[in-house]
Amino acid sequence: MAHENLGRLPGLKFMRTLWVCEITGGPQKVSPTKPGSRHLGLKEAHRDLKISPKEFDEVAAELGRSLNFATVPAREKGEVLAAFAAHKKDVTAGYKIP
Repeated sequence: MAHENLGRLPGLKFMRTLWVCEITGGPQKVSPTKPGSRHLGLKEAHRDLKISPKEFDEVAAELGRSLNFATVPAREKGEVLAAFAAHKKDVTAGYKIP
């Protein structure tokens, strides 16, 4: 799980920041981090992390709290969270119910 390797957190935060910037129309672009991955190929990038739906939901909640802290208007916040939620199936594809 992602939280078990705390040394990865700065990179994960950076990549998530780039992702949010890209989906909101900013000039930043996310580049695939695994050879052969396609642009925004989230399934491949996250499969080995075995992220559970519960973990995904907590990350989404933290993103919502961050957007609240930055006083992002409700409409734009909803758009970002909807874009994030749309990728839940891909991000959690590697998780197997114990």
